Amino acid sequence: MSPAVNPAAMRASDAKGHRWSFPRVCGSRVATMRRVAGALVLALLCVGSVAAAATRGPYVPSADDVVLEHLPSTSDARVRRFTSLKRIAAAKPGDVAGVVALANSYLDYGRDTGDARYLGRAQAVIAPAMRRRPAPVDVLLVQATILQSRHQFDESRQMLNDILARDRDNMQAWLTLSSVALVQGDLAGAQRACAHLIGSADALVTAGCIGSRATVAGDATTALHLIDTLLAQEPNEPPAIQSWAHGLLADASRYLGKNTRADAEFKRALALAPGDNFLLADYADFLLDRGREREALDLVKAYSQSDTSFLRQVLAESALGLPIARADTAAMASRFSDLEQRGDSRLYGREEARFALHLQHDAARSLRLAQANWRIQRAPEDMRIYLEAALAAGQPAAAQPVVDFVRRTGFEDPIVHALAAQVTRAISMPVTAGRQAP
Repeated sequence: MSPAVNPAAMRASDAKGHRWSFPRVCGSRVATMRRVAGALVLALLCVGSVAAAATRGPYVPSADDVVLEHLPSTSDARVRRFTSLKRIAAAKPGDVAGVVALANSYLDYGRDTGDARYLGRAQAVIAPAMRRRPAPVDVLLVQATILQSRHQFDESRQMLNDILARDRDNMQAWLTLSSVALVQGDLAGAQRACAHLIGSADALVTAGCIGSRATVAGDATTALHLIDTLLAQEPNEPPAIQSWAHGLLADASRYLGKNTRADAEFKRALALAPGDNFLLADYADFLLDRGREREALDLVKAYSQSDTSFLRQVLAESALGLPIARADTAAMASRFSDLEQRGDSRLYGREEARFALHLQHDAARSLRLAQANWRIQRAPEDMRIYLEAALAAGQPAAAQPVVDFVRRTGFEDPIVHALAAQVTRAISMPVTAGRQAP
């Protein structure tokens, strides 16, 4: 293994993160970026919040006991780590390693919890070092990850390519580049980036990179075999890396229709990384698809501060016909409105399209949102909501780009395939009827 690679520093994002967002192989802890959606995913950035507050005026609580914010508990080792890392960074203002360690700890915590304020904190920490000419490579890696989380994928890719022009053997840059390429639907680019990890990075991390690409490229069986094999050979990997791998196995299994296996893999992943924001959302979606709404609600209801978890909570409440569903639907609408005012709404385009279709029953708006989101990211969840919205809006031809993409990639998810088939039939029906008319 290359000495630059640290497989104990990995975790994933959405861009909702997505498990496609691969391990951070340099740094102090694991950063598995899940649905990219993934990201993957994360980006509730506080950028623009000051301007929004200025236009709306100061908020005045209606009573003294109104809770303004839930602060992270110092009983959490990750929160205590912030203090020690800030102390180290303050003691050596010019030390890049200290700055990067603190910024990455903020990014990891934000991904874990879905609290995007920590993305802004990471940005603030690296800002002075970003003004250097040239900026240090490790700092640029943090910035590229932040751009990825904001769904600024083209800018992130450009920065990663700039890094690789200076440091061709930077495994973290190749790993992140593969993640960004994959969420944009560039399977060839993802494959090229993964190829650079072979023989240089942690074997399980490399298997995850290759397996993630294979899962979307119509070869989920190979992904299962590859990750299974490497996971068995690396029993002493850190729990977060194992959790990431089991999450990838869950995805490959469900796309192959192996739901029992997928369920077991989700549970293993969460046992290793309890409370992981993106794992919770992924498993909740799996449960909702299978009519297990009560289990989905029980899974996410303790994490309602995260928008991704709260959306699944409201979907479950609505499916169960609970009285609280109406109030929580209004609360979710308010959250999306806040994102709109901050200019961050595109970061949750997929989630908002899903909310508009399934909870507001506005198919036309859902389709517009899904189309705009498709121009940014093309993960499996993006395929699905686009197809669903086009069918519900009575505009199946609008989803032809997704049908073409599914055919081109060979993606195997039974739900997406069924929806794509419905779209194809709906498009052809008027033509067939016209030909049969006298």
